[in-house]
Amino acid sequence: MSKWIRSEEADVTDAAQMGFFAPLRVRRLRLMLLVELGASVGVWILVLAAQWILTEAGESATTVSAVQFAISVPFFLFALPIGAIAEYTSHRRLLVGISVILLIASVVLVVLDILGQVGVVVLMGSVFVAGAGLAVVAIVWQALLPHLVSRDMMAVVPAVDGAVFNGARAIGPLIGGAILAGLGSTWAFACVGVLFAGCAVIAAWQVPAAAGTGARSPVGRAVSGGIRFIRHSRWTRRLLVRLTVFGIPASCLWALLPLVAHDRLHASTFEFGVMSGAIGVGAVVGTIVLMPLRAKMSWNRFVALGSGAYAIVLAGMAFSTRFDVILVLMVIVGAAWVGVQSTWMIAAHSVVPPWIKARIIAFIMLMFQGSQAVGALMWGVLADFIGLVPAVATAAGLMIVSAVGVLRRGIFPSEGIAPDPADFEAVALPEVEYGDRQVLVETTYVVAPENRAHFMHDIAELRRSRLRLGALRCTVMQAAEHPDTYVEHCTFNAWADYISQETERLTVPEMRLREGVAAHLESMPVTRVLVVEEGTNRR
Repeated sequence: MSKWIRSEEADVTDAAQMGFFAPLRVRRLRLMLLVELGASVGVWILVLAAQWILTEAGESATTVSAVQFAISVPFFLFALPIGAIAEYTSHRRLLVGISVILLIASVVLVVLDILGQVGVVVLMGSVFVAGAGLAVVAIVWQALLPHLVSRDMMAVVPAVDGAVFNGARAIGPLIGGAILAGLGSTWAFACVGVLFAGCAVIAAWQVPAAAGTGARSPVGRAVSGGIRFIRHSRWTRRLLVRLTVFGIPASCLWALLPLVAHDRLHASTFEFGVMSGAIGVGAVVGTIVLMPLRAKMSWNRFVALGSGAYAIVLAGMAFSTRFDVILVLMVIVGAAWVGVQSTWMIAAHSVVPPWIKARIIAFIMLMFQGSQAVGALMWGVLADFIGLVPAVATAAGLMIVSAVGVLRRGIFPSEGIAPDPADFEAVALPEVEYGDRQVLVETTYVVAPENRAHFMHDIAELRRSRLRLGALRCTVMQAAEHPDTYVEHCTFNAWADYISQETERLTVPEMRLREGVAAHLESMPVTRVLVVEEGTNRR
């Protein structure tokens, strides 16, 4: 791990020591947390109702697990475009708009339930719409956080956010189970609609007007820029791999818990709600209790500890038939779940530069929810094929592999991409407006002969930096007649992308890469910028 990553982790530790409740002193954050809480509670009421209705109807494990697929797959489908749109679209408009859409969907579901038309297709469709709404709320919320609190609180806010989001997993199933058992599904669906209406009102009142007003970029270009950043960032790639390896076995619990409760524990509707709610209770309590432990441990060891605890819970879920034992295990798994998830978000907020953060957060959610969606269907099919207990036991074994893997090959390799902005020189603007015409930046380096090997290593790192910061292509060539002369060609989509790379996207670690290359030269590098002439390169 490089010293630049260590410094960021130290910052996270210092911020964590300020206390869990410090961000809650910010009034606007407190009110906006109600939006996240309300939307999440509404979604989990709907998910619990759908799972239990299908379980009691005698549907197969594949069908029941498909509810988890339906709630997760919208993140996989929509996370990238939502993350790109959130960078330049009013966050207030997005949150109010999606809350109204979810309210309308809830009203339609209530009407269909009254008419007796709610079956597998309607339930799956409703859960899918709710999942899409939750994806918008979650991604826009992550992009909105820097507008609500100062940067020094951002190491703590994801933990608070995780407690609220997962607290909804406690409140939602408890409310849903009680209403479903006492009043029936129609009232449960109506409660969901009321919650979404409240979210729309608070979002319209409290979201800052300036949030989400960045420079507009075509969604396709923004998404490809995010993919390019990940492709050339070893740190981000490793993070996505580790959370996927955790997410697939973790999804077994969410997919098969209704069947474990119904078939092995013979639980009632309300008892299933209590079991699901215990996960949320563990998440809330675990968030507060685990913060001091996280401050004392490395991120890798903390994630491994959470993964190991999750594996123990899955093993207990496979072999125990006692309701009280399973209830305790659900509390433990809630703490493990939020501990691992919030660590990833803390890492992303601490290390990823602001200009790309919304898209990387979207990628994190895409990969994790994608693993949840694929895993849910996989575990459902496996349970139908080999049985419920062997399927859950297999998931426990895979989670142990995940825990060992994060210890042996940690989630943070040696690459510094800290978001501290670098000092940069003013870039001369062209006299002509070039618009979206592609730009080629040519930089010539004359290398001291004794430094050639070190230069080749550092220029390779600098090339990755150029590609992370927005270059479409970047190649380094050696002059045939002058072996100590190297020419770098970097292509950008537009002049604005080149200017952004040289100004607001430039961070301290990226600048140090440039300084490292310059240290191997005999003279200052020479740069010239070429712009594609319109109409001259057509076939």
